[in-house]
Amino acid sequence: MKTTKFLTWLLTILGFQMQSCTEEEESREEYGCPYTTYKTHGSVKDENGNKIQDAKVSVKIDAVVETTDSIGVHSDTIWHSKESVMSDKRGNYETRRSGEHLNSDAIYHYVVITDKNGYLPDTIRKEVKGMDLKFEKGGDWETIAKNEINVTLKRK
Repeated sequence: MKTTKFLTWLLTILGFQMQSCTEEEESREEYGCPYTTYKTHGSVKDENGNKIQDAKVSVKIDAVVETTDSIGVHSDTIWHSKESVMSDKRGNYETRRSGEHLNSDAIYHYVVITDKNGYLPDTIRKEVKGMDLKFEKGGDWETIAKNEINVTLKRK
């Protein structure tokens, strides 16, 4: 009995917990749970290749997993993200969604809507398999899954 209490006390002091992987992003980093940051980036240019600053870029991502059972094929959205940013002075934009676990079986449905005064709005739809994303190492527990989507706007 004394040994059990001592081990419980020792593990508590060392910071071990059974529920280290919770839904809150901060606790995942604190306790060392692997997570993925989904980064969508690209450039916004006009038809002549000139960079466009201050274009509003809205990126919507649906991560979908297909399962098959005796009834048929089912598609389930396992997470959804929508973020808007402005392109910088070099015409570049970047959005990030952190905290999800990597699912290489998922299909990622991207919708990128770009709008800027003086130009026609543009919508790009792209479907990417999880294994086709580009990966790089982030922090100790972070994997960055990157997808590049470049936009060309036409003048009104």
